[in-house]
Amino acid sequence: MRSQFPGTSDDMVSVGRAMVEAITELRQAINSIFGTISSTGLFTMPAADTFVVLTPQAVAGSVILLQAVDASAATLQAGTSALYVDRAVTVAGTSFTVKTADAGAAAGTEQFAYVLINPAG
Repeated sequence: MRSQFPGTSDDMVSVGRAMVEAITELRQAINSIFGTISSTGLFTMPAADTFVVLTPQAVAGSVILLQAVDASAATLQAGTSALYVDRAVTVAGTSFTVKTADAGAAAGTEQFAYVLINPAG
C-alpha cells in the first residue's frame, strides 16, 4: 500500500492539515452566506391551532424548517390545516410559534422535527 502513496508520512500529515484548513474555510464561507444551524428539535402538535416551541436559539430573523415525522403530521401538512411558522410572534431567546393555516385544531398526535437557522451576522 505504501507504494501507492509516495512521499514521507510528514508529507501526508501536511496534506491532511491543508485539507482540514480548506474544509474549515469552506464551512465558514457557507455560514457567512446562509447562516448557521443553531438548533434542531422535535415537538408534538397539541390538539390546538397554535403551539409555542421553546428554544433559546430563536431570534427575530430565524429561519425555521419543519418536517413531518409521522403519518398524522404528513396528513396535517397535506390539508388546509398545514402548519406554518408565525415569524411575527418569535420571541428572541425564548421561542417560535407554529399555527395551523385554517385556524382549525390539529388532532394532537402530529410529530414534527425542526431545524432553526440563524442569519449570518
